[in-house]
Amino acid sequence: MANKNELSDFDISEVNQKDDSMEVLDSNNIDDEIVIEEEVRKLGTKNEQAKELMQNSSEIISEVDSDVRVIRESIYEDTSIFEDAKSTLLNTTITQSQSLLNKVSYDYANIEQEEPFEISLGTKGKNVKVEDVKSGAFSGFLLAIISMFAIVGAWIYFATQKLGIALTPELITNQESQLSIFKLIGGMTGSDVDPSFGMIIVGVTSLLVGWIVYKFRVSTKENKNLRVANETFEKSNIYVEHQKEAKTDMERIERHIVEVIPVIEDYRVLLDEQNAKLQRVLHVEGIKEDSGEYHSSSIDSMKETDLLMERVEALVSTPITKDGKLNDASVVALSEAKSVSEYFVSKIYS
Repeated sequence: MANKNELSDFDISEVNQKDDSMEVLDSNNIDDEIVIEEEVRKLGTKNEQAKELMQNSSEIISEVDSDVRVIRESIYEDTSIFEDAKSTLLNTTITQSQSLLNKVSYDYANIEQEEPFEISLGTKGKNVKVEDVKSGAFSGFLLAIISMFAIVGAWIYFATQKLGIALTPELITNQESQLSIFKLIGGMTGSDVDPSFGMIIVGVTSLLVGWIVYKFRVSTKENKNLRVANETFEKSNIYVEHQKEAKTDMERIERHIVEVIPVIEDYRVLLDEQNAKLQRVLHVEGIKEDSGEYHSSSIDSMKETDLLMERVEALVSTPITKDGKLNDASVVALSEAKSVSEYFVSKIYS
């Protein structure tokens, strides 16, 4: 049987040389990095600053997600075209080549796939939740009302304990007891005992405490809103950077797939031509027990067919991605496949 390494005037090493100028990522193609704002445009309140930060976070996340979604959809379309071309090549052209080589008793190479073929785009970055900014005014108002009632209750409790009046529901309708309570409270100012002074003291102190509680709640909420907004903005920029890196990886994957598809078609055409040669060999020379019994030019055709099959099978069986990124092995397989196809084309037209 003929040794497939004895191909005359055809040096396989010539076409297996790796191109030193393999594709590298051009830094000029990387999208401009998002610059984290050093200072938020000064607005009236902290809540307005927080709202602006939250809006900026939402906008940059929406923009980068849209860009990533577009490139993903484009890759899915290219992958579908790739799979169709691959299926046609393997199930039709390669199958016919193998059948013809079997008929001429030629021992061709079988490509064993070491790892499952995949085109995966990695995982999405952790989502950043952009919350609505709430002023805290409503909850502050409720707390203020509660605190005001609490102050009124405290004053009444204090007075009833001093006067020895039982704190019962009947106190609500007992006008005499009420006057006594407010006289006691009013007398604490050192003025003439007048229930109206007691009412004023109760009203003013309750309003003052309610106002303090309200302002404290609103101020606390504003500080929290600004802190959360700054944290969200920082997380958003980290998320955007992760997504931009993922987008760059996807663009490399897409360019690779787009480059592979016409190479597969080139091999289909070249192998169809080789299959025609083998059919001619079988028709003219017939079926022999050993491929070495065929004419030297026929043996060369067998070896050429074997080489083409080997290179294109390696190309379509090597996983295009690995860990969500372009697989270097697939880049090498494409480079070698292109070298072989270019050799055959140049050989035809030399």
